[in-house]
Amino acid sequence: MTRSRRRRGRTAALTATLTAVPALWLAAPAAQADPAPHPAAAQHSVSLSASGLPSGATASFNPSSVTAGGSSTLTVATASSTPAGTYNITVIGTGASAPHTATYTLTVTSGSGGAGISTSPTNGNSSLAQTFTAPPGTSTLGFYYDVTCPDTVTYDWATATLKDNTTGTTTTVLAKTCVSSSGWIQKTASVTAGHSYTLTLVSHDDNCTGDATYTRYDDVTPS
Repeated sequence: MTRSRRRRGRTAALTATLTAVPALWLAAPAAQADPAPHPAAAQHSVSLSASGLPSGATASFNPSSVTAGGSSTLTVATASSTPAGTYNITVIGTGASAPHTATYTLTVTSGSGGAGISTSPTNGNSSLAQTFTAPPGTSTLGFYYDVTCPDTVTYDWATATLKDNTTGTTTTVLAKTCVSSSGWIQKTASVTAGHSYTLTLVSHDDNCTGDATYTRYDDVTPS
């Protein structure tokens, strides 16, 4: 079992075999309801629930019930009011036989929300990059950005690219953007399950005094 770290207000995907992708998001294969179901129980439905959630956190399953041997993904979403700390989340599968349980660790860390890039003038690019493998069943990668750019797109901008390392192709998810205050805006891109990707988030500033450009990124999530 792997401990996951999440900032407040982000969403963590927790499954039976949990893999924490550093810093930005979690990716994991689906939870196995029963690794070796008895043939006679193959059609029994198993209802899934979770306990031990901290204040402000919610849990959802997709799907909410499975037949023996099936799979489901648990998503735990935290709120800004969720206290920082480490919590044991118990997943309960209830069917015709006695309930089965599995326990995962959720760590909530304090934070203002978002990975900030370049809050003071820089000479060129300030960037973050993350390489990951798209989990089974996913087809989209999404994230939010919030750019503050008092200059023009000729000199300052926010941009983001997604490289498919498996095929060698690169997609511009966020074209060069410069607005005085964008607010949080979501961008999405298509992904192929099992492919390796590198997401690069950039904030560019020309180092001119008085019009510093900076960008925040948050909620980078495969779905």
